[in-house]
Amino acid sequence: MQLNASKLASKIIYAHMQNIPLKRSDLVVDKGFNFGLYDHSGVVIISTIAKPITLNKKFSQMDNNLILIDRSVSGHLGVSYVAIEEVILFEALKDLKHKIIISFILFYLLIIIFGFYLTKLFIQPIVQQRLKLNNFIKDTTHELNTPITALMMSANPYNTLDEKGLHRIQLSAKRISDIYSDLTYLFLNNEQEKAQRIPMIELKDILNEQLEYYHFFAQKKRVILTYDIHSCFYAIDKESFNRIVNNLISNAIKYTKSQGTVFVQLKDNVLLVQDNGVGIPKKSLSKIFERFYRESDIVGGFGIGLHIVASICKKYHIKIEIDSKVNEGTTFKLKF
Repeated sequence: MQLNASKLASKIIYAHMQNIPLKRSDLVVDKGFNFGLYDHSGVVIISTIAKPITLNKKFSQMDNNLILIDRSVSGHLGVSYVAIEEVILFEALKDLKHKIIISFILFYLLIIIFGFYLTKLFIQPIVQQRLKLNNFIKDTTHELNTPITALMMSANPYNTLDEKGLHRIQLSAKRISDIYSDLTYLFLNNEQEKAQRIPMIELKDILNEQLEYYHFFAQKKRVILTYDIHSCFYAIDKESFNRIVNNLISNAIKYTKSQGTVFVQLKDNVLLVQDNGVGIPKKSLSKIFERFYRESDIVGGFGIGLHIVASICKKYHIKIEIDSKVNEGTTFKLKF
């Protein structure tokens, strides 16, 4: 405002001193400002200011506009006062205020959306694990109920215990033992493990023991179980190898339809478990070793068997290979 007033005053003084006419077109100010020229009595000479103003104050406010009075012209060409009115400050402040409010609201909404997304992103794994744990508890109850019911029926004093009943008891007891063994390994493995040297053991003998049990299990499921077992020595503890064998063979039998086949082979340091069951989709092959993951609910299970297999194989440096096609079957190959 002072700059515009000084420019007008200098033009007036220069025109007066040089005795040259001063045109109205020479008297201009910057955009957003009005000006007024007044004589010593306050009478308007030229003015673009719409309302009357007070000339006795250097700086004043009129409505939402600011007024600056400059007296440096000192009466040249009859002008004693130069007044400058700005008409943009309050509108600019108002516009800026609106922009700040809108920006704050948008920023706040952005923070809410971003926060909601991050919260959902961080909470999702917890929710998934909780759902898996809930399903695990339900599956555990169901899995234990079947062999316990069979044991209760076989132990009924009114039933005669024949060979079929004895096999039912053996299968049920073995199933409960396997469930307990898997749960113990899964949840207590870290606490129970101790540093010790693992001796070389004959895998053939251990595998043959397990196949005797799974022969009866396969008959019950009407699945044909065949095997080809050769000598193989490896540094692994017996319980760990049993867990591998139990989970792979039981899965193969459970997911094979009636009259299907399961083939187990131990040869040239490779354990092969092959079935012609439901198969595993290609997109799910990378997930089957995750804890509590189950690709199908058509049979019982916890979703921990293959997780245990993967954990043991990693510990004992056993390489796992999987080949599976939907509705054609699955082959697990473990290289010792």
